Parts: sequence; structure tokens; C-alpha cells
Amino acid sequence: MMMLSLKVTAQEYQFIAKIDTAAKMVNLDNLGNLFVVTPKNELLKFNPQGKFLWNYTNKTFGDISQIDVTDPLRVILYYEGYQQIVVLNNNLSEISKFTFNQNPNQQITLVASANNNGFWVYDQINRELRKLTNNFIDDLNSGNIYQRNGFDMQANFMLTDDQYIYINDKKEGIRIFDRFGNFFKTAIIFPKNNFEVNDNDIYFMKDSTFMKYNINTYHLSKIDLPIQETFIDASLRFSRLVILKENDITLWAVKND
Repeated sequence: MMMLSLKVTAQEYQFIAKIDTAAKMVNLDNLGNLFVVTPKNELLKFNPQGKFLWNYTNKTFGDISQIDVTDPLRVILYYEGYQQIVVLNNNLSEISKFTFNQNPNQQITLVASANNNGFWVYDQINRELRKLTNNFIDDLNSGNIYQRNGFDMQANFMLTDDQYIYINDKKEGIRIFDRFGNFFKTAIIFPKNNFEVNDNDIYFMKDSTFMKYNINTYHLSKIDLPIQETFIDASLRFSRLVILKENDITLWAVKND
């Protein structure tokens, strides 16, 4: 049975920095570094204290549709419109690039980091999860998920950790797969798209509320944030919270989460 309760209070946050820039995406790595994608598709990196470090721009591939910073030493950008992956190092210099356009019988809609510097991708046409090596060679394949498991995902976001692959299915919740691409279970929660996973907890926005869901206990908690103003998005990863508003970003330390 799903339970709802208040969990975190504003007194448990410490303000770090305000960044005066508009953003369409924000993300935090395991070290507390902040990554910002601007409306002009420029990637900005800030250290855990909110100090600007580096930027990256590539106007060849259009809009950045995803950013994955699961590995702090490897930043993955995906440009879905061009079916193009760009991999950066921690200084935002290009390491490698790869396009999926060479195969017309696939449509890669989601990309995420995998262990051993590989990648997980979701192929919408073939309804399958594929694990690729760091050289973009097929390593594992889930097979057709609709045929195997009986559901046809409307997938719009994917994230991984050491054990699982998490895919947001807009119709049914977050589908969880093991590290071999086998379906495990569904978390019946409905993020608008992106979310974060820390250990067994999923952090996500539902309407205008920031929530936490534990995949083992099924406990759903509302998280009270340290601002009263309207905001667009929030992300919590380990000891850092970032809040995205229309024209600025605020970064906070979480004292007791």
C-alpha cells in the first residue's frame, strides 16, 4: 500500500549559490557538480559551490534532448533529432561521437550510461533495450519488450545505476529492468519526464510538488523545498539540491536527507 507523508523540511537546506541563467535542463553528478543546458543548447558545468567551470556548444546536431552524468568522468549528450551521441570528458572536451542514422530499421529515443563505459539505448521501433560497448557495438539485447512482457511503453526518460535501468513510461509509471535488460517491476508513480535515483529512492516532480518514492517499501513522500516561489523543476542527488526557475537556478546543500 502506498503511503504519503512529509519528510524533509526547509530548515535542512543550506543555500550555496544562485546562477542567473535560464535553463531547459539541469543535472547533478555524484560529486555535486551542476550541469545546465540552456535554451540555446549550450552545456554549462559548475562546481559544487556553484562556480562556473566549462562550457560546450555543438550547433551541428540541433537540440540536446538528454544529458547523462551518471559517471562524473563521462558526460553523455544525446541529440534525438539527429540520432547522435556526443561523449565529453569532465572538462567538457569531446571524447567520441556516434550516429544511429546508418540503420533505418531502428529509432533510438533514449540513451543512458552503462557500466564499463558502455551505453544503454532504447529502440522505439523494435521495442527493445540494447546495451552497447564503449565502441558502440551491441553487447546485450532485451528482445522485444512488448512481445516478452506484454506492455508497449510510451518511454520519455531513462536512467541507470549499478543494478537497474529505469524507464519512465508515461502510461504506467517507471519500468525497472535489471542489468541484463530483464523486466523487474514497475514503480507506479508518474514523473512528468525526468527523475533521479539515489540508492532505493526515486526523486521526481509531480505537478508542482517534489516527491520521493522508495522502490522497496513503496513509501511515497512529499518533500518540502526551501523556497516559496513558483519553480519549474527540481533535482536532488545525494547532498545537493538544484531548483530551476524561469530565469535562474539555485543550488542548495542538503544537511539531513
